[in-house]
Amino acid sequence: MGVYQSQAVAFARYATAQVAYHEQVVARHQIDGTGCCRWCGRVWPCDQLRHARQMVDHFSQWALTDEPARGTMLVRPYVSGK
Repeated sequence: MGVYQSQAVAFARYATAQVAYHEQVVARHQIDGTGCCRWCGRVWPCDQLRHARQMVDHFSQWALTDEPARGTMLVRPYVSGK
């Protein structure tokens, strides 16, 4: 039997994996000199790129990263030492 982990931690790990995967998709689907996607050949931005960007934005809220989430303020500003 495995070690129990809370649902919040499990979801945060899932979100981190989703962000990593969709960042790879974003990196692959870039524009070339003809205005098409290098990966799939469709008009850029292709549907896969749009979807991947949306997923990165969505799951970044819960992903386990070392940097603070974009647009968030410190709840207790006195902790920062300023």
